[in-house]
Amino acid sequence: MIVADLKTLTLVIMILSFMSFALMLHLWRINITIKGPALWTLSAAISFISFAPSAFFHGSLVVFINNSGTIIGALILLEGILRFRGFGDEQKRLKYIFLLCGLAIVMAYINQMNPTNRYLFHDAAVVFICISSAVALLYKTDKTQFFVHLYAAISFSVLVPVFSYRWYLAFDGQIEVQLIGSTQHAFQTFLYIAYIPHVMGWVFGFVLALSYKMRKQLEETLEARWLQAQIQPHFIFNTLNSINALCSIDPDKMQQLVSHFGDLLRSKFDSGSFNRLKSLEEELSIAKSYLFIEKVRYGDRLNVIWDIAPDTDKFFIPTLTIQPIVENAIKHGIMNRAKGGTIEIKALKDNDNMLVIIKDDGVGMDKRTIEKINKKKFEESFGIGLTNTNKRLEKAYSTGLMIKSDIDEGTEISFVVLQDCG
Repeated sequence: MIVADLKTLTLVIMILSFMSFALMLHLWRINITIKGPALWTLSAAISFISFAPSAFFHGSLVVFINNSGTIIGALILLEGILRFRGFGDEQKRLKYIFLLCGLAIVMAYINQMNPTNRYLFHDAAVVFICISSAVALLYKTDKTQFFVHLYAAISFSVLVPVFSYRWYLAFDGQIEVQLIGSTQHAFQTFLYIAYIPHVMGWVFGFVLALSYKMRKQLEETLEARWLQAQIQPHFIFNTLNSINALCSIDPDKMQQLVSHFGDLLRSKFDSGSFNRLKSLEEELSIAKSYLFIEKVRYGDRLNVIWDIAPDTDKFFIPTLTIQPIVENAIKHGIMNRAKGGTIEIKALKDNDNMLVIIKDDGVGMDKRTIEKINKKKFEESFGIGLTNTNKRLEKAYSTGLMIKSDIDEGTEISFVVLQDCG
């Protein structure tokens, strides 16, 4: 009866593995640009192949296929999770994945007829991969993402006590005494009962995680479109008027203005780069183009001071980080004064990092306005650019804008760029 139950459970796991493969294949096809689903699909296929022979055949070859396949599938699944979360250098990890897969095949072949050695290696590897997968899913997540990933993380955790117990028996030399014959079948039945919620859980959990990531990417895309839309028609109209006015007065300056205007438009409408990091040097160049245009427009009412340290090409920040801050300082700070004012842009070395400061002597902000920006609760045109910039910096560095401001005394906005990002 126990043997029959074991065969039934093996068949159930085989069917669930095939269904997991079919679902992962579909998810991969509709989300081909997201890293992770391709390897999840491959892992599900390997899992199906490793269990299929066990439902119909017996012998050392079946044991070899099952033991090597489960470890290889688990390793590929872990790599898929790491790529999905964006952890580490996938190219550097690749050679270790191949090495571990090769080791799994060799150890499964050598230990086909030796249960003690087989389980010592196999179960230790499974426990390590399960714990690593759960940690990779939950590490560095916000509150919402933590609970989204928790379901999949639990599905890996359910296997840990079962395989840990069998590994302990092998380590203690009891595996052939306590888990051979009918006792082995009883334990296998228990193991498979634990394995079924794992198969169902990681698939459903990854569907949740993928859905959450797609929603976040949609939000980021909408933010990109919003930022691109911030080049308002009156700004373009005023710039074109300035170009027209300079045609006969100063052709050289007109050419510079056209060049800077083109650079600014190119940076604004390059939606493909919005979700990537750009060098601080490039971001400062975009700000310079914008300030050149505004300087032509406002003349002596706008003064610009630069203080830029070397090596800005070695630091990376989210696209369109500095220009919205500069635009906010001019539009809502300096130009609200009749006489205009001065804006200072600094990039200063701060130990191994870079401190970026944008300071103006405009009308300033009150504490309530600063609180709204920090809490991401702005609904008016003023402050939305700062709010989005703050949110993207927090996502990149876990720390956002530092704002100092007083009414009629100007505003200083700064943020730290970490050297190891990019």
